[in-house]
Amino acid sequence: MNKRPSNFFGEIYPSYDHNEMVKIFGIVPGDKVLDIGGGHKPFSRADYYVDFDLTEGIHRDGQSIPPEVKDRCITADIHQLPFRDKSMDFIYCSHVLEHVSDPARACKEIVRVGRRGYIETPRKWVELCAGHPSHQWLIDVMEGSLVFEKRKFIESPYLNSLLISVWNSMKLEEHALRRYLNVSCLQFYWEEEFSFRVIGYGNGNFDYSNPYHAALSHFYFARNILLFDAPPEHGIFHAVKSATLCPHIEVFGILCAAYALLLNDRELWSRWRKTLYEKNILSGKDTLFLSIGLKKSILKKLVKMVEDNDPAEKN
Repeated sequence: MNKRPSNFFGEIYPSYDHNEMVKIFGIVPGDKVLDIGGGHKPFSRADYYVDFDLTEGIHRDGQSIPPEVKDRCITADIHQLPFRDKSMDFIYCSHVLEHVSDPARACKEIVRVGRRGYIETPRKWVELCAGHPSHQWLIDVMEGSLVFEKRKFIESPYLNSLLISVWNSMKLEEHALRRYLNVSCLQFYWEEEFSFRVIGYGNGNFDYSNPYHAALSHFYFARNILLFDAPPEHGIFHAVKSATLCPHIEVFGILCAAYALLLNDRELWSRWRKTLYEKNILSGKDTLFLSIGLKKSILKKLVKMVEDNDPAEKN
């Protein structure tokens, strides 16, 4: 492999620059390259793309797969890839394994299909400070092996603060996602095969396949974005997702209404305003304020209700 940039933590794979990654890995014309789960940020050198979700984008914040990739993308699950043994010269799998239900099976499939490849995920410490609603595993490298530890928490222990800070600071984004990318992310190159361990299966863990767990996770994520003044466009998908999964939980709808006002989303507001009036969350006085364009007080009221009502304590 070609020389890579480095910092005090070691060498860095500059995964934000696909052309540079091709040079580093020595991928040549004629090599068959598979991108697994690249979604809206696919590996540009890939010949084959697989993704299990081509439409909703639950695991990618609702973002769409580029049309030119979607037309060539195979709908498939990482747990059962539709390719022959060792049929791919290189497999690129970036920010996928933290989402899967069975990492052992996923890793076995990667090794079965590929001759060599690259894996990138958030490191365990980042999941505790940043996190994402659909991440199910805390991952790191120990003695050359990938170690998957089942996520136990639903709400981020540090309220997604690192991720929110990155969104609010170009300087921090440069440090976290470029200069020290190898500190925030596990960057793992392998040839022929690699070892892994999975720990923490069992009851008492976060289960994203449970609609209630998933709804809570999306709610907390969207709420924290709102409370800490992160760009709201990062949170609206998650607010709506929580209310879609569990429409009977009142505070999920209140959160959606807050986002609708903040982002001037008339369609979303019309979907929830009737419920707010029926439940006496909004009054005639609030209607007057809205009619003359004074939405700040209404938004403040809704955000306070979201902050004061923890759905996990009431259900």
